[in-house]
Amino acid sequence: MYSFVSTVQKPTSVTHSVTGNFTGPNDKNLIISKCTKIEIFLMDQDGLKPMFDVNIYGRISVLKLFSVAGSKQDYLFISTESFKFCILAYDYEKKEIITKASGNAEDTIGRPTEAGQLGIIDPDGRIVALHLYEGLLKLITLDNNNNNNNNNNNNNNNNSNNNNNNNNTPSKGINLINNSNNNNSPIQKNANNVRLEELQVLDMTFLYGCKVPTIAVLFKDTKDEKHISTYEISSKDTELVVGPWSQSNVGVYSSLLVPVPLGGLLVVADNGITYLNGKTTRSIAIPYTKFLAFDRVDKDGSRFLFGDHFGRLSVLVLIHQQQKVMELKFEQLGRISIPSSISYLDSGVVYIGSSSGDSQLIKLNTEKDQSTDSYVTYLETFTNIGPIVDFCVVDAEKQGQAQIVTCSGTYRDGSLRIIRNGIGIAEQASIELEGIKGIFPINNGGDGGGGTIDSKDRYLITSFIECTKVLSFQGEEIEETEFEGLDSNCSTLYCGTIDKLNLLIQITNVSINLIDSNTFKRVSQWNVEPSRRINLVSTNQDQIVLSIDKSLLYFQVNSSNKSIQLVKEIQLPHEISCIDISPFDSFMDSKSQLVSVGLWNDITLRIFKLPTLEEIWKEPLGGEILPRSILMISFDSIDYIFCSLGDGHLFKFQFDYSSFKLFDKRKLTLGTQPIILKKFKLKNTINIFALSDRPTVIYSHNKKLFYSVVNLKDVTNVTSFNSDGFPNSMAIATTNSLTIGTIDEIQKLHIKTIPLNEEMGRRIVHLEEHSCYAVITVKNNEGLLGGSQDLCEEDEEVSFVRIYNDQTFELISSYKLGPYEMGWSLTQCKFTGDDANTYLAVGTSINAPDKSSGRVLIFSLSSNDNNNNNSNENNNNDNNNNSSINNNGKLTLLEEIKFRSSVYFLLSFNGRLIAAVHKRLFSIRYTHSKEKNCKVISSESVHKGHTMILKLASRGHFILVGDMMKSMSLLVEQSDGSLEQIARNPQPIWIRSIAMINDDYFIGAEASNNFVVVKKNNDSTNELERELLDSVGHYHIGESINFMRHGSLVRLPDSDQPIIPTILYVSVNGSIGVIASISEEDFIFFSKLQKGLNQVVRGVGGFSHDTWRAFSNDHHTVDSKNFIDGDLIETFLDLKYESQLKAVADLGITPDDAFRRIESLMQYIR
Repeated sequence: MYSFVSTVQKPTSVTHSVTGNFTGPNDKNLIISKCTKIEIFLMDQDGLKPMFDVNIYGRISVLKLFSVAGSKQDYLFISTESFKFCILAYDYEKKEIITKASGNAEDTIGRPTEAGQLGIIDPDGRIVALHLYEGLLKLITLDNNNNNNNNNNNNNNNNSNNNNNNNNTPSKGINLINNSNNNNSPIQKNANNVRLEELQVLDMTFLYGCKVPTIAVLFKDTKDEKHISTYEISSKDTELVVGPWSQSNVGVYSSLLVPVPLGGLLVVADNGITYLNGKTTRSIAIPYTKFLAFDRVDKDGSRFLFGDHFGRLSVLVLIHQQQKVMELKFEQLGRISIPSSISYLDSGVVYIGSSSGDSQLIKLNTEKDQSTDSYVTYLETFTNIGPIVDFCVVDAEKQGQAQIVTCSGTYRDGSLRIIRNGIGIAEQASIELEGIKGIFPINNGGDGGGGTIDSKDRYLITSFIECTKVLSFQGEEIEETEFEGLDSNCSTLYCGTIDKLNLLIQITNVSINLIDSNTFKRVSQWNVEPSRRINLVSTNQDQIVLSIDKSLLYFQVNSSNKSIQLVKEIQLPHEISCIDISPFDSFMDSKSQLVSVGLWNDITLRIFKLPTLEEIWKEPLGGEILPRSILMISFDSIDYIFCSLGDGHLFKFQFDYSSFKLFDKRKLTLGTQPIILKKFKLKNTINIFALSDRPTVIYSHNKKLFYSVVNLKDVTNVTSFNSDGFPNSMAIATTNSLTIGTIDEIQKLHIKTIPLNEEMGRRIVHLEEHSCYAVITVKNNEGLLGGSQDLCEEDEEVSFVRIYNDQTFELISSYKLGPYEMGWSLTQCKFTGDDANTYLAVGTSINAPDKSSGRVLIFSLSSNDNNNNNSNENNNNDNNNNSSINNNGKLTLLEEIKFRSSVYFLLSFNGRLIAAVHKRLFSIRYTHSKEKNCKVISSESVHKGHTMILKLASRGHFILVGDMMKSMSLLVEQSDGSLEQIARNPQPIWIRSIAMINDDYFIGAEASNNFVVVKKNNDSTNELERELLDSVGHYHIGESINFMRHGSLVRLPDSDQPIIPTILYVSVNGSIGVIASISEEDFIFFSKLQKGLNQVVRGVGGFSHDTWRAFSNDHHTVDSKNFIDGDLIETFLDLKYESQLKAVADLGITPDDAFRRIESLMQYIR
């Protein structure tokens, strides 16, 4: 089994943010980290402008900007969870990030800190301190002496594996590598471990204004009392010396140290903030909370911003005189997302980075808004879908385009996110216009200079049922105007330019009008007979075909006298339902040789040769649905004819121009309503816009057709539009408006947010039969706002089962769980017997003060709201334990089973329910009892022997168990209903999520952010080997994976090739990825390409790709096996041709061959 892992959505959760002058001496930058990547923004008067983002081969644990003497730009220090670190700089002349130095701070022995890694840098840029192991402090001295840099460079390179450890602590080589010849680069002199007496360090910081680098340490003693010690770092011996002051018993709720440029520091506790400097103490009490992030507002440190776990932003003011702090003042400013970082930018603008909800750009006002009781104005929101706690894969419209619905965010930032592939339209202008039937762009015409035609669009003709209007575009200004020669008193079927004749052409139901594009006066007209009407029309510059009942007429515009000439008219056996004269190989700028039509009654597609209108092909479409639109187009030198029907189906044919034959007939579904096909230009490429209830763009890539959904509804017409004010845009007509917008990149993920009323979604399942989603939510009772709650009291959490409509996401039913009860698992299930109903099962845990237990609740969901006495209860009444309804549905509790332990997972399995209750598996049946003459619920233990069962997956009669500590085991259903273990994986792997790839291969995501693939040994003759699940693949994904489910986010391409199975996974940091199972041939190819790319694509910071992707946990580290890094493979597509040649040098193929091979696989992924 070989796996190809690709990320379709990069991490979105922000963990750190810093500001400084990184990309240039005069640039003000915001730099944020999102787990495994950094994003760099430029701040200007218009806001934040993204510059670029960089992937890091590691999980970022420390991100700091610092400056050194003599440097005009700041440097970026990054440390990862695997103890790698680097110093980055930006070359603003070459416009690229360069690695100044890198190293490995890992020691051979030592106990990692429980509080996590701490990294701090001296304000004067003299030294970096890393607290990675208990009782040790890693000191990295930065050399700011330009005269010694060259010597130090040689030193570092020649002695990169030396370990300078004053206390003889065993350590791996620091491996300091200098990658710069710049004399002002912050090259490390040395890196030493020094002993730290404090073992339980909670926080540390460097102090301002100290001649010798001085750190303050907040620590906890064996009695859980908290104290502060200060240490000076001797520059001579690089060792710790007892500092100028210390403070004992700073409060058991103290958690943060904040350095103050005035001198001293702030000790931040959950119930107060204290200023200390060894001489002065100033304190202020605050309502109980827990601060998560802070930043300094003023350079002198007189104001600080703090954000807490309730999403409240506050300011602390230090009132001082002559550098002496006299008083502290604290005030709440307003609501924000629960912050993970706060960065004050300038002029009251603040960036709020969040790993719990959307990140924000806010403005702090000097006056409070009385309507909101807040000083905060929201300027911009940055989407974050992490942490993704659960998700489901849903084909909501039954058209082959799946979407995923996630439970995202935590507590008050919780939401459901609807995520799907497709194309987005960014609106630039919109006008309310109802009843638009057609839109046609008109360019400036005339001589645009140098004898050329000005191709910029100046006008937009809008057609209505009884009139036609002209909209004029001057820059971004839009106004209505008139053309003298245009018939504005009737509907327009077509209007466009004949560039080479300097003419406009308008076709209505009764006439064809030629208009001079300079004077806008009519120069020629052809009128239909009074008793007849033009039904359909298609044009191609000076070529015109139209239908009148059963007649097909072909016209040409005479270039000499600018008149309209009827060339040929024929009678067809039936009325014409659609017509097209588009040339295959261009966008209406070359002569067409063919016209294609669709007919009523016999439901056929016919092709005629021009100018004789000789029929050369007849294609029966079958069925009873009329063809509604037809289009001829060439993609990648392949000629196609598309014909759409009135029921949302689309036929696709290839056309052989030499023999005039159609072949390769395909039928697919794009919607449920009639489809209208329109050509449009996107970045000089011609594509098709399919208008229907589900607008879709059809495009080709490497001679393969793709169908990408557009994030618009009710689109009635569309055309390309390219004006001075709206370049490279689209004009889009809906039922009540006209919109000008730009089109996004094809296949981009689009995310829609469904708020949960300050609740956090924990589990979600789609109930297809009832057209709804069931969601377990958790609400944090924020009773601490007034500070009246006792400090020892825990935040009250309440859990609900909510039912939402799967189209509108209206809350239609709700059930409140009991006190101390949390919902942990959710599934739909059917039980054996004559009962065909689908039930909703909920597994819970009850953590009461006296004991712990759990329940399984069985609900029914129906639309009948008159069959019990609860029918009049208010749907939003969450203060009772009875089901509540509205007129659309009802959630009714039928049965419950109590267990002694928590129910962490429920699995619907062959007509029964399997419950994971701590160490055991229970089988739950809901059957009819003849004795009681009603349905009864029963449970029995069917398997035991686990540590704690977290996840279950099934396939046929097999169940895969994911244990918190005992990896994976495989169970089989016996004839008596019991479950027997037939194989297990013996490795001590802490499983977080599992999936069954097929009958023999299974994948697990474990707690150290690795994937493991195990195999069932069916073919072994050794009984002991058959009882083992051998590990056949492992890979470091670098993300904490919460769930894996079978599915895909893409509409499968039009291909006869076998479908590649895919598994979707979601992470805590908001990333979404795909695991595709590939053949051995593909694995060998991509392995070689991956090796070649590693020689071309170097990791930022000197970090190694092979090391990054190697399986690593607390027990051992081994190289990646039988996995391909799809993210690395995709970088090949963006490389310059010379680099591509180097990457494929050992494969014996061309870059184009590799490109096609990659794209053929990626069509199943994104």
